[in-house]
Amino acid sequence: MHCQICSSNELIHVTSLGHHALPDVFVAPQEAAEPFTVYPLDLYVCGRCWLAQIGHAVDPALLFRDFVYTTESNPASRPHFQRLVDSLVERFQLGTEDLAVDLASNDGTLLEQYAGRVRVLGVDPSSTTGLAIAKGLPTIVDFFTEATAEKILATYQPAKVITTMNAFAHIKELDAFMSGVVTLLAEDGVFVTESHHLQNVITKMHYDLIHHEHLRFYSLQPLTVLFARYGLEVFDVEETATQGGSILVYAGRTGVRPVSANVPRLLEQETAAGLYSIDTYQAWTARLMQSKQRLMSLLYGLKAQGATIAGIGASAKGNTILNYCGIRPDVLDYITDGSELKQGKLAPGSLIPVTADQELLDRQPDYALVLTSNLKDIIIRKLTEKGYQGKFIVAGEVPSVE
Repeated sequence: MHCQICSSNELIHVTSLGHHALPDVFVAPQEAAEPFTVYPLDLYVCGRCWLAQIGHAVDPALLFRDFVYTTESNPASRPHFQRLVDSLVERFQLGTEDLAVDLASNDGTLLEQYAGRVRVLGVDPSSTTGLAIAKGLPTIVDFFTEATAEKILATYQPAKVITTMNAFAHIKELDAFMSGVVTLLAEDGVFVTESHHLQNVITKMHYDLIHHEHLRFYSLQPLTVLFARYGLEVFDVEETATQGGSILVYAGRTGVRPVSANVPRLLEQETAAGLYSIDTYQAWTARLMQSKQRLMSLLYGLKAQGATIAGIGASAKGNTILNYCGIRPDVLDYITDGSELKQGKLAPGSLIPVTADQELLDRQPDYALVLTSNLKDIIIRKLTEKGYQGKFIVAGEVPSVE
């Protein structure tokens, strides 16, 4: 096994989260008794470039065949993308003849924010692209590679901006993807990625971000190594609140743009946080096991008292929590989720029924386990305003009841 960025064989095993079903492949009730495939979920870190990564990459054709996540289902996405697009248009002086391409464009939520200010194009292999196409957004339904980039250039000019939002860690064929980026990018173009920040996975115990859709967990040093191989350099970086804490990285062709002081500043911060020391990961593994034990002790203690408990948010992150901790229908009666694509099905691995959000308000369970930690504040506020009267359990390093 080799590092997904630098190809080194100096991979250090950090921990195993067990064997998991694919996180976004939900099960029809009539198929509940049928066997399903599980895959090892192990975390490694590269001793050379310090990329954190999982050890087993599932075939994307299986992983995203029945992909049910839509960008618009996350209430924080639209305002975040609106702010980003406004900034891109102003900062890089984009005009109506410039091309902006969104890779892994999903339902087109980001592209919508350009609203006629530039030419737009989305590329995404999943079935969610049907929603974007229905909105009239030009979309290529395919994986993005150098061949895809050449196909685009046969019709369009080079892209002034290429974005990949919260999907850069999903890409298995990273070399083919990056070759496509440098082929499509204009000489003065900007490649913008947003990914969950490894620092938050480690310091805030966001282990729920570890699942088979996330092949890598980025910090700045390995990204710098990756981009340099393709003649690109990071010229700016921002920390954002997305996904519980992400990094928004701006890259361009080497030497074209001045490098912001934000870049060395973040590298210093990551070093101080221990991201480039194996001792940090060994300590994290011990903390992870304690977190699991605390959550299960809390849940089983409440069930022993006769409490009713539901889950909130049938997300991929939530499914990591359920399957790592072994939470099953004897603990959670059901999980509520706003996506109609998930409702009426069973969560992968745990086989807990997924229902509409209204179920929580109608049945009023004693406790609600928040399974989307990055949205916990929004979820708690909205459900309280709508009339939920029970208590919330937040599955952090030390689970809390709110």
